[in-house]
Order: sequence, then C-alpha cells, then structure tokens
Amino acid sequence: MVAPRSPDLTSGNFQVLVDGMPPMTVTTVSGLGFELMVLEDHEAMSKPGWSPHRKPGVEKHGVVTISTVELEKAALLGQWRDTCEAGTIQRKQVTIIMHDSAQVPVQTFVLEQSWPSAIQINSVPQAGAGWIQVDVTLAHEGIERTRG
Repeated sequence: MVAPRSPDLTSGNFQVLVDGMPPMTVTTVSGLGFELMVLEDHEAMSKPGWSPHRKPGVEKHGVVTISTVELEKAALLGQWRDTCEAGTIQRKQVTIIMHDSAQVPVQTFVLEQSWPSAIQINSVPQAGAGWIQVDVTLAHEGIERTRG
C-alpha cells in the first residue's frame, strides 16, 4: 500500500490566471483566508447570568496580494488598475494555483469578481543588482477553494 503524498509546501510556488491575460508566476501570495463574522444573541446578553450565544454570520472578504517580478505581466495588471481608476471597474475571475516542489497542483483558489485596488513597486534595485518586485492587491467578492 502506498502512503499518500505529503507535498513540500515550503518550496512551492503559485501560478496566477487572470481572465484575458497570459498566465503569470508570482513570488508570494498573501491574504488567502476565510472568515465568518460572529453574531451574538443580544437578548441573552441583556439577562444577568446568561452567556451570549454565538453563531456564524456573513462571510467576510479580505483582499489578496500577489507579488511578481514579471514586469511585462505586472504592466498588464497596471493597465487593468488604470481602467478601474478611470471609473470603469472590470471585474474578472482570478485563479491562483498553488504547486508543490514537484510542480504538482496542490490547491486552487478562485477569486470571484476581482479587481486591482492597489499596485506598489516594492523593491527597486540600485546599480542594476537585484529584482524589481511589484505587489498587486486584489479586491474580490469571494474565494472558492478546491484541491489540485
């Protein structure tokens, strides 16, 4: 019997697919999280000796930040951001595929109705040494998570 594969996620990487743009690899992804608001029963809180009852509420959607050193593709994201700033918000589906060290897809995240809310040039090398890294913050309306 073969034991299930345990991926080495410490050396994994991410591929990002944005509708209408070529695939890009990114150096880091942050903000891929899931959170529900907690609702407390105010009736129970007003009675002495009663503890509040908590139940899940509405899903909270944070922002996702991707970082890349592929400047041509970062420029495409910048053009997308420019159209949003001009008042035409083009919401797109963004798929983030997490690979393990063997380049096998481990987890896929789909950001629904996404648009770039911020772009930042994070690192500018001096004297031509090093890489320029561009951080793009994506607002979205929800994350769908699947295996592989």
